[in-house]
Amino acid sequence: MVAMRRTYVILLFLLLILCLKAKAFHIVGGEIEFIYLGEGIYRINLIQYFDEAQNLNPGPDPSVTVYIFRNSDNELLSVHTLLFDTEELVEYTNIECSREDLQTSRILYTADVSLDPSSYADPLGYYIQWERCCRNSVIDNIVTPDGTGMNYVIEIPPLMRNGIIFQNSSPILFKPLSDYACINQLYYTEFTGIDPDGDSLVYSLTTPLNSSSQVALPVAQPKPHLNVAFNPGFSENNMVPGSPPLRIDSEGLLTVRPSEKGLFVFGIKVEEYRDGEKIGEVRRDFQMLVIDECEPPDPPVVAIEIPGQPDFDPEVDTLTYTVAEAKCFDFLVSNITPGERIFLKAEGVNFDEDINEIFSFRDSLSLSGSDLTVEICIPDCPPLRDVPFILDLIAGDDACPLPQLDTVRLTLQVQPPPNQKPVPSLKRLTVIQDEDNNPVFSRIITASDADNEALEFSLSIEEAEDPALFGFDFNVISSNLGFIEGEFIWDTDCTIYDFSEDDEFNLKVLVNDSDQCDAPGDTIDINARVILPDNTNPNVTVSSVLPNSIDLGSTLDFDVVVDDADGDDLSLQFVGANFNPEFYGVQFEGATGNNSIESPFRWDLACDASLYEDGQEFELWFIGDDDDRCELKNFDTLKHILTVNYPSNTVPAFQSIDRLQSIRVNEFVRIPLGAFDTDGDRIRLEFDPSFRQPTSASLSFEPSEGQGQTTSFIEWQPECSLLRFGETSSLQDVVFSVTDDACPIPSSDTLKITFEIVDNGERQEQFLPPNVFTPNNDGLNDNFQLSGNANINQNLPPDNCDNFFEYIVINNRAGVSVFRSENRDFVWSGGGFPAGVYYYLIKYSNTDFKGYIHLIR
Repeated sequence: MVAMRRTYVILLFLLLILCLKAKAFHIVGGEIEFIYLGEGIYRINLIQYFDEAQNLNPGPDPSVTVYIFRNSDNELLSVHTLLFDTEELVEYTNIECSREDLQTSRILYTADVSLDPSSYADPLGYYIQWERCCRNSVIDNIVTPDGTGMNYVIEIPPLMRNGIIFQNSSPILFKPLSDYACINQLYYTEFTGIDPDGDSLVYSLTTPLNSSSQVALPVAQPKPHLNVAFNPGFSENNMVPGSPPLRIDSEGLLTVRPSEKGLFVFGIKVEEYRDGEKIGEVRRDFQMLVIDECEPPDPPVVAIEIPGQPDFDPEVDTLTYTVAEAKCFDFLVSNITPGERIFLKAEGVNFDEDINEIFSFRDSLSLSGSDLTVEICIPDCPPLRDVPFILDLIAGDDACPLPQLDTVRLTLQVQPPPNQKPVPSLKRLTVIQDEDNNPVFSRIITASDADNEALEFSLSIEEAEDPALFGFDFNVISSNLGFIEGEFIWDTDCTIYDFSEDDEFNLKVLVNDSDQCDAPGDTIDINARVILPDNTNPNVTVSSVLPNSIDLGSTLDFDVVVDDADGDDLSLQFVGANFNPEFYGVQFEGATGNNSIESPFRWDLACDASLYEDGQEFELWFIGDDDDRCELKNFDTLKHILTVNYPSNTVPAFQSIDRLQSIRVNEFVRIPLGAFDTDGDRIRLEFDPSFRQPTSASLSFEPSEGQGQTTSFIEWQPECSLLRFGETSSLQDVVFSVTDDACPIPSSDTLKITFEIVDNGERQEQFLPPNVFTPNNDGLNDNFQLSGNANINQNLPPDNCDNFFEYIVINNRAGVSVFRSENRDFVWSGGGFPAGVYYYLIKYSNTDFKGYIHLIR
């Protein structure tokens, strides 16, 4: 990689300056791996390819965080931290072509994680994701590379299908080369991988993904993912321009003959297929450096010369040899520069046999000027019998960064030495064994050979690597030149051998002779089937009829039972086919045992509108399986779809009350206010917290709660401050609310009462104090008082906003004060004063009341 421009990015958010973690200009590519280790145990690897030449980011992060999402609804299911594990340098094809500004290392982050397969059983599968920002600022084919991140995604299949763990590991991609590319020179590299499960892999180009934000370490966001934006002239089909542009074939060979220098990012998609079904996908993100400092390409030129066939054209002719003919010809390499190193190799095109077993280039070498002649001799035994085989003869030079090649393709047909096939005593054998009655089968098989060559038997099976796993064996009894005798044996004891998955097998007994060219022998096809003991299916039932719908806030409670007529070992499990039971609080332990087992099911559907949608459907699966003596599993699955509904709810209401109330200043009132709920929900009655109440210290209303109904009291003694200067009345709104506890969304109502606050000046005009009292302790008129009297007109007028009580003074006829009080609740019992007439003055701030009182003893 060319030297990077280093940039420190400082983001200004309002007045706070945040120093971000170093952006990932050092990461040039990578991918994620997902590996099955055992039931419920998986390894997640994240591989980064790291630019060792840069110095802005001095080293890899100590850990990375990956996120697992569900495809069907893009819900985040789990988060996992992967720790730094190893770092190793990626080697050049030719170490002499290395550059200081292009050194790449492979960084591995890894963690072994526990995942419950039943919680990852969605048929649409899952994806694992990691995001990082940002890319190298000098990348040429995308918009704003130093503001564009990377997003590594791997698609994985469900971890459980139909109640059975689905074993699968993702493809493992080979390390990329550390080479650069040169303008107008062929660049090629194997971007292929292997699949641990033997699944088929399909390769294609894909647009790299962008991160969800420019934060250095974004929290991964679910689909849809963002693609990087290409600059004008670039696209998925033209990520590295050239003639041809960047391409990848079905075998994973990446090629390009670049036409522009620069740094180009690109993506490779590897799709994983099993039995014709796509089950996964791995994406590799990478970048390619193209330079124009290379020597012009001057590859070697190859040709062949066939003795006695001067007009032989390898593009149209087939080179044919009989048994007796010498099988040699010349391979010519021209256009060799003095001092240039040339390598030669051959590759089989339509066969997989090791090419080194067919011929060697070291048979004869002849160098003349700029030409090299190599004599190639084909052995008597061809890799393919009776049909032509095809060779690519390749010469390459020591050009940088990659050898420049020339190839000649040659089609040959070689007649092998004669050989007669061995003849077995039978061609086909059908074996049907009753496991209960005939546990061991045996059959003698012989074979003869007309050439009197040594013979051998070998046994293979389609269903497994080792026939012995299913009780098959083959023993040689005797063997002589031209004859062999053996015994085919099958032990069907199901307590030793596992027939739970397969009870019918296809085997082949191969009879081979020891001829010179290892010609294929003959085969005996054996079809073997074992009849296992009868096993009835288990039966899953529930203790009550399951409802089709249920209201949120309710409880679903019943027992699940599995019975088996055979008395076999049983197990019972529950699967949420389209949801995670643990997340929604489902309680179900499952059970194991024999004959009959049961487990309680309980689901308290919490009143939480954030967890559920009205009318949401949940698919419940109760799976019972048995294991008979032969470990043969039978299943019964009880499936039920449950719809969760929001229960109906009526709005609580207020008891009838006059919504216009007239009250007097400084007079205490206590007004009952009630509310009710026809559903019987618990309700709360209070001031409406969202409404501003009048500013009055004396206004109070204690919140009240009750089941179905409740009552509280409005208590108020309005202050004069509620009247503006000169007003005799004002209107004050007081708002109350009543709220129920309905599931999942409470309902409420409000009530506004308008209070007319009235000044009470007219009460002073009606004031008529008593004029006699008799303090003789007979309980009648014992005291002179102007409060608490039954006749309200005999009580002191209440204060109003302009006139308020100050004091009372009582004088005798001589004008001498005998009693004084500033308390409007005063009581005068006459003291020790004699009977007679006394005069009083009641002083208000703006009014005086004068009169007399008779004290009678």
